[in-house]
Amino acid sequence: MPEASAIVCRGLGRSFGVRPAVAGLDLEVPSGSVFGFLGPNGSGKTTTVRMLLGLLPPTSGTVRTLGLDPLREGTRVRAATGVLLDQVGLYDRLTAWQNLEFAGRVARLPARERRMRSEAALRRVDLWDRRAERVSGFSKGMRQKLGIARALLAEPRLLVLDEPTSGLDPVNIVMLRDILLSLAEEGRRTIFLCTHHLDEAQRICSLVGIIQAGKLVALGAPDQLGTGDRPAVRLRCTRLDGAAAASLRLPEGATLQPQSGEGEYRVELARAEDVEGVVAALVAAGAGVRAVVPERRSLEDVYLSVVGGGEHG
Repeated sequence: MPEASAIVCRGLGRSFGVRPAVAGLDLEVPSGSVFGFLGPNGSGKTTTVRMLLGLLPPTSGTVRTLGLDPLREGTRVRAATGVLLDQVGLYDRLTAWQNLEFAGRVARLPARERRMRSEAALRRVDLWDRRAERVSGFSKGMRQKLGIARALLAEPRLLVLDEPTSGLDPVNIVMLRDILLSLAEEGRRTIFLCTHHLDEAQRICSLVGIIQAGKLVALGAPDQLGTGDRPAVRLRCTRLDGAAAASLRLPEGATLQPQSGEGEYRVELARAEDVEGVVAALVAAGAGVRAVVPERRSLEDVYLSVVGGGEHG
């Protein structure tokens, strides 16, 4: 029976000398989900991934990957995980097919199974017609696609992708994003995506975590993070002057803030359902309510609010 959670970290930490790279990380990634791991360069993303795969022992806390202890059962964890790092590590003198053939031999796949999976993986990333070409002539986008094909070869339960669209032009970013979206839609495997492309995470991920200085500072579905700590709406009103706005009898906990546009207000609510009470108060004060729009911040807004305006990574 598959584990309900592909990854479970409890108080996970790793220090290098006196400097903590990861500090008290509590994280649970449901099986079959697409998890986006976001944070600036040096925030602890790579260190966390290395602990998840059993390549680096934690100095505190516990981690379970695919129900296994990666420190003691790292070989089993890595056998069930497909990995694509920023540096793909392909063999330039070999063709695309030969690269997958070699990877299949290393994974000890039987010859017939190797051929079937290699063809399926190359077709999946639209490289089947280029299978006989040497990788030395491939563009970075093609290399990334071949790297994904190699990661899929063992039909992994977990797919770890570290900045898969880094350094690509817009056309190749869209191309790789489409491949990731199709993989995500299958729901057969868990995808752990480290990325600094926030739009990519917003479109693909069902769950995102933001790490800063080794600590998880935000966790949730992209749309849920965008609502902030309190629900809020934007209002456009007529016939509401400053005195009338100040004397409004709003639901408990609701606050009304004038915005730069004429007749525009932002209202923070204690509960989302209190918006009806706000509209009723405005109408009772003689205001004409022209529009009520729920406020949602983009993932970029959330990221910048918790991390700051520094470099993404």
